[in-house]
Amino acid sequence: MILSASEALHGAAALLGGTPHLRFIHEAVTTEDRLVRWLGRLARAGEKQVIALYPTTAVRDQIVPAFPHLPGEVRAFAVDEDRPLTDAERDGARTAFTIPADAKAVCVVGGWWPYKDIPTIDAALARLTTPLHVLVCGTPLDDAVLTRWHQLPNVRLHTVPGPVGEQVLRLVYAAADAALVARKPGVGKESGLVMDAARLAVPLIVSVHDRELTARLAGEPWARLFPAGDPDTLAKTLDHLTADAPSRPGPSARGVLDMNSAAEQAAFLTDTYTRLTKECR
Repeated sequence: MILSASEALHGAAALLGGTPHLRFIHEAVTTEDRLVRWLGRLARAGEKQVIALYPTTAVRDQIVPAFPHLPGEVRAFAVDEDRPLTDAERDGARTAFTIPADAKAVCVVGGWWPYKDIPTIDAALARLTTPLHVLVCGTPLDDAVLTRWHQLPNVRLHTVPGPVGEQVLRLVYAAADAALVARKPGVGKESGLVMDAARLAVPLIVSVHDRELTARLAGEPWARLFPAGDPDTLAKTLDHLTADAPSRPGPSARGVLDMNSAAEQAAFLTDTYTRLTKECR
């Protein structure tokens, strides 16, 4: 494993690390200054010792114009451990959060980072006409927003401040009828929350923020889509969870998202690295 402070210094990382390596690039957020760009040009020969792995085509399309000579492939980062939630976990989670069996609940998981569209969720919850349990888990969160949600007449709020371990995360997902994912338009990085829904067999309510992801999920019985930044449609979707509840994802959901098993991912990484080292000799 080679760590570097920038997702753009591919050649320099290879030369300084002294070894060929595979490099997952989750997103491109760094605007390099002139000195760093100059160092990158000096180390461009080192790019031959790197294979970039892009979790989505959107990330690839963002990186390739800046690094046209960097070898790369699109490969989902998340893996499926084949451990979907069980009925016993769901029953236990409902009991733990005191959510009645006939009530509806959604979970909002993960830190509230700038690419998350919390304002749309905020506005949608204020428009609800039927009661809804909302489980919030992650860090950082906005206490002022949570206080406002707690005071909404149709919201029953449950908060689990993060970071949390895998067992607590499973408990949160198990208590929910669906996972709610809202992002700002144009965000094309891999969503671990969407992958969580597929691997844990949790229905999904997701914004239309990434064209490729939308194309994959459109028509899937376990997913409900709403326009990014549209609180009215999201509120209606949440209100209709009882009458139009999405089904649980089945084993085919992994294929919809091109997610691999842990064994498949390990084999791919091993084979790809072996090929790279042979090419670098």
